[in-house]
Amino acid sequence: MPHPFCTSINEHLNTIAERLIICLDTVDDEKLWVDFTPNLSSPGNLVLHLTGNLNQYVLKGLGGQSFYRNRAKEFSDKPGSGREQLKKIFNATIRECCAVVDSLSEEQLCRIYKVQGFEYSGYGILIHVTEHLSHHTGQFTWFCKYLFTADIDFYKGRDLDVR
Repeated sequence: MPHPFCTSINEHLNTIAERLIICLDTVDDEKLWVDFTPNLSSPGNLVLHLTGNLNQYVLKGLGGQSFYRNRAKEFSDKPGSGREQLKKIFNATIRECCAVVDSLSEEQLCRIYKVQGFEYSGYGILIHVTEHLSHHTGQFTWFCKYLFTADIDFYKGRDLDVR
């Protein structure tokens, strides 16, 4: 049975991933690999970056899987993959990460790991990747609303008022 913390992390990773996919679906194919300013990576590159981060921290760091990451290329490469291919790669990474997270023991969560020159506990890695994914998904949401005037409403049909 998965650790309760890991269950919560997986719920958040899946929710945030669903939101990222909603945003990705608002981007026209011809804009998928366009950098709109020098410091604002294309939507496609953002997905590559998030996939690289999840692979490095969760699959390699916690799961012990072999992985080579060239972080700079996540921002500079323009592979031209279509939206569906990006979604497939990203969703597969989320599924693999959730499987690793589900398998973690208390001992693994407390262990110290070195990732990108930083030392994190297993708990810290999970907090980091959840925050990182959420941070960039929030940027992507704003990006899509501002640049593409996309109508993104993650809570459509829900009454969020307090009574």
